[in-house]
Amino acid sequence: MQRFLGKLLVFWFLFLLGILGILLLPLPSRGYHLAILDKHRLLDAMGSPKLVIAGGSNCAFGIDSLALTEALGMQVFNLGISAGFGLGRILDDAGSFLREGDVLLIIPEYSHFTDNWNGSATAYELIFDARQYRFLLHPGLYGLPGGLPSHITTHLLGFIAGFRPPNPLAYSRDGFNPYGDYIGHLEMENQAFKSVPALGNLDQRALNRFFRFVESCEKQGILVILSYPSYEEASFTASTELIRTLDGILRERIPVISRPETYCFPRDWFYDTVYHLNKEGRRQRTEALLGDIEQAGLFPLSPYARTSVP
Repeated sequence: MQRFLGKLLVFWFLFLLGILGILLLPLPSRGYHLAILDKHRLLDAMGSPKLVIAGGSNCAFGIDSLALTEALGMQVFNLGISAGFGLGRILDDAGSFLREGDVLLIIPEYSHFTDNWNGSATAYELIFDARQYRFLLHPGLYGLPGGLPSHITTHLLGFIAGFRPPNPLAYSRDGFNPYGDYIGHLEMENQAFKSVPALGNLDQRALNRFFRFVESCEKQGILVILSYPSYEEASFTASTELIRTLDGILRERIPVISRPETYCFPRDWFYDTVYHLNKEGRRQRTEALLGDIEQAGLFPLSPYARTSVP
């Protein structure tokens, strides 16, 4: 019996060691999510004051940060990469680069307040592939991401095959510009995608954690404001009630500079998902965001600001 238990223990030890090895297999060096390393380097070199945009890929694919920089007369950097990192993790990351006098513009995906606060399998690429182990768990702000079996399976298949399947949509670390915006898709044709059904119920625990983070920033002299993501109109319609409820809750606790319906856009303005804008959608969204910032009056636009985004 003791021999059997010993063998069983060795088996599980080797099995877990193998899983750990698979988890630590890095992404290809140009993998899209590894752009977080480049963004950290660029942000670390920026002084203050600056405006940092935090959110998922709705930010990465849908904002012209150069246009914002020129209009506001201050440094603007887009930290957005993927909603799958989880909003708690995204905010934790952004917070480490913010100083007194900085502005944090949060533009979350709606799912961050329903079932994606802690993130999905994508978060494990941030943690293990990009070697950002500190983002595994932050008690009080976020828990472990979901989707670990999916992440392990993806890595295991890649290990067995000796490669990872190429991304047909050409997502790449090289697709980001120096302002943190993803521009690798702007000259590509729109791809087929499905609208998203009703999102479900709001996660009160996620909201509580969100407001605690905002309060912490405000105590450090950081201005926190919130806008809304671009969202494909059929998907928006399916979750209109939830979105309006969320908007009412957020306005009670944080400066909200936008209306959700402003960013309910036609399907033709999206590239490949309900959040990813194409060239025209990005232009329209950036103009709308500039208008919201100006109307909020939190800081003046530069006298040299362009009246429209090319």
